[in-house]
Formats: sequence, C-alpha cells, structure tokens
Amino acid sequence: MKNLKILLIGQPNVGKSSLLNALVGPRVTVSNYPGTTVEVTKAKKKINNTEIEFVDTPGTYSISDRSEEEKVTERALFEEEADGAIIIADAISLERSLYMTLQILEAHVPTVLALNFVEDTKKRGIEIDYEKLEKILHIPVIPMNPLTKKGIDKLVDTVLKIKKISKRIFTVKYDDDIERAINKISSQIKKTSIPKRFIALRVLEGDEDFHKYLKDERVIGDAKESLKDHPKVAEDISITRYGTASFIAEKVTQITSLGKEKIGKEKFEEKIDRVLLHKTWGPLTTGLFLFAIFGILLYLGNLIQGVLMSSTEILLSSFGAVEHSIIAMILVQGLTGLAAGVSIALPYVFLFYLLLGLLEDIGLLSRFIVNAERFLKKLGLPGKSFIPLALGLGCTAPATRATRVLSSKKEQFHTASLFAFVPCSSRIAIIMGIVGFYGGIKLAFSVFATLLVAGLIWAFGIKKVIHIKSEPLLLELPPYRKPLVKNVLAKSWIRMKDFVYIVMPLLVIGGIAYGILEILGLTNIIVGPLSPITAWLGLPAVTIIPLAFGFLQKDLTGAMLLSVLGSKISLALTPLQIYTFGIASTIGIPCIIALGMFIKEFGFKKAVALTVSSIIYGLLFAGLVWRIVSIF
Repeated sequence: MKNLKILLIGQPNVGKSSLLNALVGPRVTVSNYPGTTVEVTKAKKKINNTEIEFVDTPGTYSISDRSEEEKVTERALFEEEADGAIIIADAISLERSLYMTLQILEAHVPTVLALNFVEDTKKRGIEIDYEKLEKILHIPVIPMNPLTKKGIDKLVDTVLKIKKISKRIFTVKYDDDIERAINKISSQIKKTSIPKRFIALRVLEGDEDFHKYLKDERVIGDAKESLKDHPKVAEDISITRYGTASFIAEKVTQITSLGKEKIGKEKFEEKIDRVLLHKTWGPLTTGLFLFAIFGILLYLGNLIQGVLMSSTEILLSSFGAVEHSIIAMILVQGLTGLAAGVSIALPYVFLFYLLLGLLEDIGLLSRFIVNAERFLKKLGLPGKSFIPLALGLGCTAPATRATRVLSSKKEQFHTASLFAFVPCSSRIAIIMGIVGFYGGIKLAFSVFATLLVAGLIWAFGIKKVIHIKSEPLLLELPPYRKPLVKNVLAKSWIRMKDFVYIVMPLLVIGGIAYGILEILGLTNIIVGPLSPITAWLGLPAVTIIPLAFGFLQKDLTGAMLLSVLGSKISLALTPLQIYTFGIASTIGIPCIIALGMFIKEFGFKKAVALTVSSIIYGLLFAGLVWRIVSIF
C-alpha cells in the first residue's frame, strides 16, 4: 500500500476544517505540535491502494516565522517529510491567499490550490478564470465547496497524483540587487532537498532557522553589503510578493454587473450589518442574542437533562439489591459519577458547541466580537483580547494559549486573569445543570449576572494597576451564509471529543474515589479541616468535596455533588444555597489543566499567585453575596 502525507494550509477561517471533514469525516485526532502549544488536526483515509494522512496546520497568512502558528506551518512543510500541500484559498480575497501560495511554490513543494467560497464570489459579481490561474502558476487549481462536496472528488484524484505535478512552477522575480544577493547566498548553501533559492530568501528575510544550511554564515554580511538600497530587505521581498500576487489576481479576475435580485440581497445584508455593527444598537442586539442563546441552552438542556436523569436513576436503582457488597457500593458511586456526567454536563456541553458552530457558520460570531471589543476598551483591554476571551467560553486551556495574539506579556496576563469569570463549557454545565435544573431559570441567570459583576469589579481593579495602550481589533467579517447542519454537527463533535474520551472516565474515577473514602470513613479527614470555608459560604460541610474535586476537573463538580447529596439536591439545599454553590464553584481559575497551561505561559509564580488569588476572591465574593442576600 502506498502512503501519502498531505498538509492543509490556509489563512484563518478559510474552510480548512470543513475541507478536512469533507475529505475524511469527523474521525480526526487533535494534538499539540511537538514542542509547542499550537494544535494540529490529523486524519487518515484509504483510497484505492493509497493511505492518505491529512494534516490540518494552524491558520496563518504566511510562513514568515513571525508567530507560533507560522513556525509550526513552516516546520510541518520542511520537517514532516510531507508529499505535498493543499492550499485552501479564499476566492473572495484571492490576492491575499496567493501571497502564501507564492511562498510555498518558492519551496518547490508539490501544491494543489483549492479555491473555496466560489459561489460567494459569483454572488458578488466576481468571475475567476481558474484555467488561466492554473496556467500562470503551473499547478492544479480546483474550485470547490467542502459543505456541498462540490469539487472534492476532483481534489482527491489530483492529490493521488500529487507527486507527478510538474516541477516547472511560477517563480517570483525580485529586484536585481536582491537577485544578486540570493545568488551569492545560494553559492554557500550545503546540499539539501530544500531549494537553494528558497533558503537564500528565508535567510534574507531574517529566519535564523535556515542558517544551519549555510556553509559559512559570513556570506550573509557579504550579501547585504550589495543591498544598500534595501535597508529593510525582508519588507522589500514581501512587497514584491504582494505586488506579484495582486498582479496575478487582477489578471484572472473579472468584475461583472449584479442583477437586481442580487443587488437587493446585498443591500439586505448591508441593512443587517447597519444594525449589528451600529455603535448603540449593535451591542444591545448582541446582548439580546446572547441572552436568547443562553435561554435556549438552559431550556433545551433542562429538557434533555430531565429525561437522562430519570433514565440513569432507574439504571442505578437496579443496583440497590446488592448495595451491601463493598465492591457494589464502590461500583454504584462510579456509575453515579458517569450518570451525572451524561445527564448534567453532556447536554449543555454539546448544545453549547452546537450553538457556537451555528453562529460561526452563519457569520454572526465575528459581528458579536466587534461589539464586545468596544466594551473591552472600557475595561482597559486591547481589542484583540476578545479572541481568547471568546475561546474561554469553550475551554480555558486553549484560550490561555490564544493570548499569544496579544503583543505583550502584560496584555496577555491581564487578559488571562479574566478567565476566572468567563464560564467555560464545564462551568456553564454547572450553572445550567445544577443551579438551573434544581433552582430554576431565574437562579441560573442570577449566577451569570453575579459572574459579570464580580468580573467587572476585578477588571476595573486591575485596570488601576496595569495600564495598557489600546490597540484596534483587525477582524475580517465573513459574508452571511446558510449553515449546513451536517457540518455544524461534525464540528460540535470534534470540539467535544475530549469531554467524552477524557472527562467521562475521570467522572467514573472521581465517583469511585469518593466511594472508597466513604467506605473507609475518610471523608471527615477532608471535610473537617475545610469546614470553615463551607461555613463562610453557608453550605453543608460535605459540599467541600465537590468544590475540591472541581478544581481537579470542573466537570467533576456536578457528579460529586450528586454523590455526596444524592439526586434530590433541591431537598438538601435551599435555593439560596444552590445559588451560592454555583458562584463558589464557577468563580476562579477552573481546573488543574488550566493551571498547567498558565504555568507554561506565565511561569510558576505568576500562575500560582493568580490561581490562588482568584479562588480566594471567588470564595470571599460568594460568601459576601450569601450574607447580603440573606439579609433581604
């Protein structure tokens, strides 16, 4: 059997994940690239007598070694021994996509150019001559739509023949002085499979990773002596590439007049944007949308949870006859943890990712980001900080890594400190599945409101200490699109796979651990010393166990609460206590995994200091709120 390794490369939001799903389905593995915190997605597919491994690299606009994502893409190209690359280009902004295409062609990597969003270009009156583009670049150019599978079969057939793609490809011609410098450096390059011209260009662009290919690094100084007219040679190389990309795009693109119906649709979309991006109506509309989304999440989640809770209770009751057996008692506790995960956390986690995928595919999410960015400025945060904060609604660990989009460590740490108040999917499950289900909708929204107030007090307090210069948020607004249900479901499954494969077993282990502690009579050893905390919170002493387990993994909180109090939580706790428990379990750095990511990004001292201070702040805030509400 033949083996092929193909890289999927493209700018952010260009449809790489959708293409991977169209090629192989949702059976993918997500992992960090070796030595980095940047995630790559891999999947394999057997076609005839060939097994193809597709590697979805992080979204990036170039391979210029400026960001972690660019470094990973560059390393994947030259260290992964890939057989070729599919460059996914946005047909709407062809010029921008061609810049990276030209870079990769300079490396003589066998390449297929897949043009996405071709239907959108036609709607906008843009016609692209694909055959002409193919002749200019000397590589296959395939218009496709991964959502409808248009062009996918042709793309796969082309990939199977990728090694036969002609070596005669388009080459960017630079200024005479730069070309002489390229030739001078090329003469001092060791024997390697990477083209000498490409290595010389990377060296001139300041990529030190390519210095290892030089026989003598002094040649760099000699080459730069002839570049007196190019004091910023890396910029000049980029300008030439952009100019070439623009020239090619202009050659193959033709603008046609739109019909009355299409113009009407364009104007309708513009009217929507006038509201959603308005300085006053935009934030208000965004707030109402988010309120409605959480309402839907709570309502549907409660319905599903009710059905699942009834089913799991019937299942667990069947073990009642053998409860006198120690093994059976431990097993019941393990199953209780699993049942809590299935019935409490799973409905809300999946529904959350489902709604997030819908907003993303429709094109609303980026509009909401623009509106939220205006609010963040008032908190002293840069506009870009909304990107990691929005990711925090899914999981704090990747959101912490995403703070790297910010320009300084001060900005990164300031933004990361607010993750204590951004409810991740696991904390949303606690608020919806425990507070909402047992205390009611009003109580769940009260917890969200309290989180917001606590976060604002924290943010304005830090703003007084850390002064950060505000930067504008540069964000591309995609056109409005009709979402494809199959694609949204696939994305939701990929995002929540870790919950099913990692968190579910942890819920069982947590339940078994509590069962063993209960049988051995060791629960008082944990509960006793920490009882002042629960006394401050106005909660039963035993609730310290789910709070403690929750720091190991937030999804354990609900499961352990059921383990210690039973399924009739509304009888064991008053509505005020349910509310206080919700606040205490959600404010703070969410879990030990997030702490590990904090240590990796900001160092041990800063990470531990932030984690401890946020937990203390959360407990103090919850206790104060309990006392204030108790008075009234």
